[in-house]
Amino acid sequence: MDERDKDTLWYQTSLDVFLNRWYSDYAEAQSARERHGGFLLPFKNHFFVCAADVISALGLDPYDPDWEKIGWNAARPASVEAYQRLCEKRKSVVAQATE
Repeated sequence: MDERDKDTLWYQTSLDVFLNRWYSDYAEAQSARERHGGFLLPFKNHFFVCAADVISALGLDPYDPDWEKIGWNAARPASVEAYQRLCEKRKSVVAQATE
C-alpha cells in the first residue's frame, strides 16, 4: 500500500450518506471525540469523527476490542499493535472490494 492509499484507508465514497463531523485540526477532532464519543479517523490532511455504523460500512466490527486499545483514534492510536491489526483488516476489506 503506497502513501496515497494510506491517506485514504479510512474513507470510501459510500460513506457520504452518513453525517460525520469533519475537522482540519487534530486537536479539535480529538476534543469532539472525547465529548461526544465515536471513532476518530484520518482522511488525507483532515479528520472526521463518526459513529459505529460508519465503521460497519467500512467492513469492520465497531465492537472489535482493538478500537478501545487504540482509544477509538486511528489518527494517533494509543496502541501501535492494535492499530496495525485494524489496518490489516481494513486493507483486506479494500482488497476484496477491488477483486
